[in-house]
Amino acid sequence: MTSSYLGFASFTAVILYLVNVFYPMDILIFIYSSISMGLLFFAWAKMNKGNRIVVTLLLFSGITIFLTHQVPASDILFSFGQNLNLLALFLLIPLFGTLLSEAGYLHNLQMAIRRRETQKKPHPYLFGFLLTASMGWLLNLGSMPLVYKIGSESFTSFENKRFGLTILRGFGFCMLWSPYFVNVGLILVLYDLSWQQIGGFGITLSIIYALLIWLFFPLSAFKNGQMVDNNLEAEDNQNKGGRSLKPLLLYIVILLCLSFLLEALLPVNMLTVVAILAVFYPLVWAAAIKHGRTYTQEAAGYISSSFDRIYNEMGIFITAGFFGEALSRSQAGEWLSNVILASSNGIIPLFIIILIGCVILLAMFGIHPVIIVLGLGSSLSPAAFGVSPAFMGLLMLAAWMLATQVTPFSGSILMASHLMKEKPWKIMQKNAPFIVTAVVVMTIVLSVFHKLHV
Repeated sequence: MTSSYLGFASFTAVILYLVNVFYPMDILIFIYSSISMGLLFFAWAKMNKGNRIVVTLLLFSGITIFLTHQVPASDILFSFGQNLNLLALFLLIPLFGTLLSEAGYLHNLQMAIRRRETQKKPHPYLFGFLLTASMGWLLNLGSMPLVYKIGSESFTSFENKRFGLTILRGFGFCMLWSPYFVNVGLILVLYDLSWQQIGGFGITLSIIYALLIWLFFPLSAFKNGQMVDNNLEAEDNQNKGGRSLKPLLLYIVILLCLSFLLEALLPVNMLTVVAILAVFYPLVWAAAIKHGRTYTQEAAGYISSSFDRIYNEMGIFITAGFFGEALSRSQAGEWLSNVILASSNGIIPLFIIILIGCVILLAMFGIHPVIIVLGLGSSLSPAAFGVSPAFMGLLMLAAWMLATQVTPFSGSILMASHLMKEKPWKIMQKNAPFIVTAVVVMTIVLSVFHKLHV
């Protein structure tokens, strides 16, 4: 029961945040920041020991900085709500998927893939990547188990661990550009960018990343991999009707058009636009197709259980916002900029490698990338390194994506571990050569972007 209340409290906090974006009021900031502080307390109590230690250290460090600089108590409280924008994205985005599932669109997709498997030569790994790349940009981490489920029930034969690794890498494809991802939303806010300023370059990085996946595919097989075989029969004629993919495509196309249109028309960033759409778009669509009641029930069930689903990320996001706000009051940014600038000697490729290396190394010690990127991003001024905010944003996106693909503590690695029934460290070892190569390639491509004055 307590978890249910905490879920609705989380939803209340992000709704109040969205209202405050359009109608700023100190009382709203006070309420949602207070709720955030309470949520952090309960999240801390449920976290594993490692995350609890990291969160405690960051809280202690942040409080120390605040007290040293004699920051008013109200500002300290408000810092707990600093990352409500990210929490809104993480909490609300799954509502898009709730509608897709409840309306039967995902089932229609699965049936279409199954029909194709029985009629043409199967390509389970290619389709696994394409499904993850085409669904992950909207459904985030939830796309990984969904794609695996579709594959396990729709493909005639595939090697379990190889398929899981393909899904993991496909998920990284989305992290470089999707405006529905937390990391992209954070970068846009951090450097005051519109999606259009980095979206095209992010997609370019994703395409290059996809080519690397293709090149490394022959090396992606596991020695102890097990084959999964399904005996699929052609669909009965009576089951073929009513399974058009047109409603799914229409749902996605209208959502994308609305996202970019509202960003252009409203005085808010893409992160806020996406969060608002997540509240209203599925609800309006459900009402239009006469699924309003069932969708509302499903959405309420999701909200009530949301705290148990994302308490770990919730605690980390709230803490990262608190610590990032404290860090902005200190001289840490200037000191860190000087250290990195001296280490790279003004050489852009070296600067790129050092920054990516720092993010990956810290992530390997269990520090969530949102903490790393928020700390580095709020401390490092692009102008100090002779680069543009857009370039710095792309660099941070690449670093975040690469870190989550190799650290055994990331949500995507842990999800892949569960799906593949393999230890996270084994997946990290298998993926390491691919990531090392990706770091080199990304460094080259980003250096070219800099030469082109991105």
